[in-house]
Amino acid sequence: MKIKEITKKDGTKVYRTNVYLGVDSLTGKQVRSSVTAKSKKMCETKAHQAINDFINNGSTIAREKVVFDNFEDLALSWFESYKLTVKANSIRVANNSLRVYILPELGSYQLNRITSILLQEIVNKWAENANTAKIINGRRERGKCKDYKVLLNIIKRILDYGMQLGAINDNPATKVFPPKLKTRTSSKIKYFDNEELKQFLEYLDTLEPTSTNIRRTTLYRFLLATGLRIGEAQALLWSDIDFRDKSVSISKTMIQARGVQNMPKTKESNRVVSLDNTTIEMLKQWKKVQNNNAISLVDSLIFSYNGKAHTYINEVTQLKKHFEHADVPNIGFHGFRHTHASLLMNNDVNPKEIQRRLGHADYAITMNTYSHLAKSKEKETAEKFSNILKAL
Repeated sequence: MKIKEITKKDGTKVYRTNVYLGVDSLTGKQVRSSVTAKSKKMCETKAHQAINDFINNGSTIAREKVVFDNFEDLALSWFESYKLTVKANSIRVANNSLRVYILPELGSYQLNRITSILLQEIVNKWAENANTAKIINGRRERGKCKDYKVLLNIIKRILDYGMQLGAINDNPATKVFPPKLKTRTSSKIKYFDNEELKQFLEYLDTLEPTSTNIRRTTLYRFLLATGLRIGEAQALLWSDIDFRDKSVSISKTMIQARGVQNMPKTKESNRVVSLDNTTIEMLKQWKKVQNNNAISLVDSLIFSYNGKAHTYINEVTQLKKHFEHADVPNIGFHGFRHTHASLLMNNDVNPKEIQRRLGHADYAITMNTYSHLAKSKEKETAEKFSNILKAL
């Protein structure tokens, strides 16, 4: 650091230096400043202080340092920006994470009081809760989720946002290490075996041919035939069905909490699924019932009636009643998807084709989820190997 001695007109001496502060994070321009003091030591101290002030303000002089009363204020400010960049389901997940887990623990803390030790203690508690929580129907108790790594990542993003605004100097969350989640007994995937599926389909055939029963029967059989998620099916329009090509195009999903259509769950969820002849004829019959045998000139949701779409909660309630009346296990809507996949897997359909039909982002997801459903094939595989050896 070059410090110059300057003599003023009145004869007094001062010391001055030019300071390079860095590149402005907002404008991209180099920032320089000059400081003056009565001594070399003081001049050097003021120069270092100018650099620190620049960094603390988010490496910019284009705005004043933003001040937040506590972590909650910072988190809510971050959330408002975050909502503009993600889909509705991600907004719902982040909002739940903040409201149930993060803000109750950190909301009232002043930002300068949040340390790596404090955050580590909180994450350790979340991990302990997840590892000791009761698992009922495949789910942990509320407030004891296993996704504490996701919670820590949200905290990191909030504090990074605080650094960008110059509200804090560093991010203590980067020094926190989440404990390992203990392996727990995995919940059994719910799906119909062959006998249960046969029993349920026979029950559907016994229902009175009312518009309500026809709509629900069509929905259940459609899910079994395609492996679609219930949200994907609820969002389908008649224009998504190609009756000539015998296929359905999936490009959106229905968000449960908001009841609105959005983009599909993943990039791979945007797909075209082939339909069998029976399903095509079933859809044609339902379309006639939906339109009271009239030709409709208006595109509408496939599984609506009289312009009304049923909520997910209502559909689940009615499905449970049908399972009870059919005397079959309650596998839920996702059980239809699992049943579809298990039938294909156990009948030697290429797993890559199953992955494509289900809209899985990764081939490993398909194999890890459904490969164990084909255990009945193990003895057959052993016999095939034996025959191969004999043929040598």
